[in-house]
Amino acid sequence: MIKIINSEEFSYFLRINRNEIIKIWMNKNEVQNVLHRHSLPVIEKNTHLFYEFCDCFISVIEWRATVSECQVKIEFLQLLNNYNITIADLFTLIIKLKNAIEQVIFENGNLSYALQSEIDSLTLRMANDLAANFETIISSNSNYKSENTNLLAEYKKAVDLSNIVSKTNPKGVITYVNDKFCEISGYTRDELIGKPHNIIRHPDMSREAFKDLWDTIKAKKSWNGVVTNMKKDGGQYIVDTTVIPILDVDGDIVEYIAVRHDITELEQTKQQLRNINKAMKNKVDELYSMTNTLEQKAYKDNLTGINNRENFEDIFSLEIANAKQNNITLSLIIFDVDNFKLVNDTFGHQAGDIILIDLVDLVSDNIKNGDIFARWGGEEFVILTPSTDLAGACNLAENLRKLVQLHSFSYVENQMTLSFGIAQLSSEDTKKTLFEKADGALYEAKKNGRNRVEVYTA
Repeated sequence: MIKIINSEEFSYFLRINRNEIIKIWMNKNEVQNVLHRHSLPVIEKNTHLFYEFCDCFISVIEWRATVSECQVKIEFLQLLNNYNITIADLFTLIIKLKNAIEQVIFENGNLSYALQSEIDSLTLRMANDLAANFETIISSNSNYKSENTNLLAEYKKAVDLSNIVSKTNPKGVITYVNDKFCEISGYTRDELIGKPHNIIRHPDMSREAFKDLWDTIKAKKSWNGVVTNMKKDGGQYIVDTTVIPILDVDGDIVEYIAVRHDITELEQTKQQLRNINKAMKNKVDELYSMTNTLEQKAYKDNLTGINNRENFEDIFSLEIANAKQNNITLSLIIFDVDNFKLVNDTFGHQAGDIILIDLVDLVSDNIKNGDIFARWGGEEFVILTPSTDLAGACNLAENLRKLVQLHSFSYVENQMTLSFGIAQLSSEDTKKTLFEKADGALYEAKKNGRNRVEVYTA
């Protein structure tokens, strides 16, 4: 996105798109009408003048040069004069060249309101300068026609042909509208003259927006902004609007002139893009959520939400490697629920699932941060405790054993109990041997009557 009008990116953009700009410019109906009406042989030996003039125009827009520094302008204007081009036709050529530039910028997604306003301002400045030069050239020509002497009249004609124009008195009552105003609003000239300008005010426009407009122009300053207006049939159209206060010799406001560009299609396109972006964002969010869900399913136990066996296996390998590399103690606790098959057989698997969920919540709340808790399978669970020796692991297991024995679980009247097996990592241990040691200790706990903690001893 172009951020400043004289940026290198903008300059490069205009230069590489020059041929496209020329093509669009020369194919515009209004330009073709001017050329054909005066039999101007553009496609022949004078083609280079139009390209050079386009380069001059682009340089002015880039702020690389002023129109007074444009060497080709006199030759270009002389060519136009040779074929009896009028000042109105000159304005048409300039305005359509501006439109071609804006079209190419817009089609590439870079036309902002600020940039369009800047181009409009520079175009007006260039048009006035060229008109003054052209008037001098015409004045020296014996075939000069008297109807072209009034530059302001010609400029007004050019503006009327390409813009939506209205005038109001200082109280906001409409005193003049051009044909384009009537065409876009759906009102006749008689229906508009003498009416307050809010006849076309759309309810979507806030009072604050119009207050800012009036505060600005009453302070004798020009105002520019985007306005949504309402047609006679209730439809809407959107215009980029500039309102200019006209002052008398004493500096008092005598009227306001408003010049507008219809940007309804542009705004609708932008709204469509916003809708597409919103829909795409929602889709991305949906895909992201689905991805997270799939990732969680990949490493979380579906019933309890803690680590599943596959994920624990991966973590187990990393923790053993880290403990050995950094000489950190590491203990493994394996426990299962005593006589859990009887619970399932008596109360059903749904009841068993509820009890397991309650058990996992109880254990999760009573292990320290950094401990890795996982469901190994069925009613069997593992806890990997980094930086914890056998004594610490025994204390943790004994605490959990007592908490579960004292806890009231749904469905079962008798106490639920756990059996624990514990082993500490030695320098010779692998993941397999450490697990076998803890699993062997668990077997001893069950063999010795359950509801107890057993430690592996070599």
